[in-house]
Amino acid sequence: MSQSFFRTTRSLIILGLAMWGSTALADPNIKIISPADGATVNAGESLLVTYEIIPNQGGDHSHIYVNGKEAGILRKKKGSYSLDPLPAGTHAICLKVVNKGHAAIGQETCIKVTRN
Repeated sequence: MSQSFFRTTRSLIILGLAMWGSTALADPNIKIISPADGATVNAGESLLVTYEIIPNQGGDHSHIYVNGKEAGILRKKKGSYSLDPLPAGTHAICLKVVNKGHAAIGQETCIKVTRN
């Protein structure tokens, strides 16, 4: 077989894996309802994060993170969590479903917010 055939096949496989990966990360069972992705939040105010989670198999509860650092544990499947006021700048807020041993099971979602 020709070299171009192998290059084309390899490119299609890589593209397929990339597309599959992005679809796998977009889990509809874990949502940050508010604030909206890209929202601007007020200075000096705590931030109420409203969420809804349907854990995948093996999921027990969730953790909330701000900029990669754990900010709290979410025991309810649906509710809200109050974060301390954020410093100025852009911040990533993420929810990760974890098992009973607090290990992430790969089910997560993130948004970004900006505080003036």
